[in-house]
Amino acid sequence: MVGPAKLSPLGFADEAKPMCYVDGKRYVLPMGRGETTLLQWLRENGLTGTKLGCGEGGCGACTVMVSHWERGRVQHRAVNACLCPLYAVEGMHVVTVEGIGSVRSGLHPVQAALANSHGSQCGFCTPGFVMSMYSLLRGVAAEGRDAPSEQEIEECLAGNLCRCTGYRPILDAFKVFAKAEPSVYTADAIAAARGMAAATAAETGSTGTAAAAATAGNGSAGTAAADKGSTGRASNGSAAANG
Repeated sequence: MVGPAKLSPLGFADEAKPMCYVDGKRYVLPMGRGETTLLQWLRENGLTGTKLGCGEGGCGACTVMVSHWERGRVQHRAVNACLCPLYAVEGMHVVTVEGIGSVRSGLHPVQAALANSHGSQCGFCTPGFVMSMYSLLRGVAAEGRDAPSEQEIEECLAGNLCRCTGYRPILDAFKVFAKAEPSVYTADAIAAARGMAAATAAETGSTGTAAAAATAGNGSAGTAAADKGSTGRASNGSAAANG
């Protein structure tokens, strides 16, 4: 005879408790924590790579990837953990920056690209940038595409802020994952680029000519001054001889 299911203090059977997966491990979510965010719970469990920055979803330092089944396939999305209620990820898989790689287990290509391009200084925002890019790559792969476009990469990083490194090395690091846009290499684009190069060269030439003319003018003025000095000395000499 099967006995009744063991109940928790709140009246839920153990097997009915909410659960989720984090970095491949199954976790039973605590009961009675409706006010807790996903970020708070992750950090309580030692996953402190996910940072608390603004707490308002504006800086992106708390970004994680959440995966779940939707519309007949797995969907991967970047989520601000500081705004996500804990129970909103029930039955889903959460991937944190610790779950994709580390210096001990080996860096993920996204992490390695950012490090090699010097895209991190203080490092506080780095996990968020990494997880935004990682989520985009996973999402693109789930759609059956080879790589995102450069525009998609820029758009996916729009919710991540960096206050010390600057965005150029970060974008340069991640654009190695982009698919080249054929439209960039059309005849019109090439002609336009050549026209811009020609205009730049002409402008540079004009500037050089003006500088040369100015230098020549200065030289003529110097010669005239020297001639005037010679004339003055000759006059003074004649006056002295007459005297």
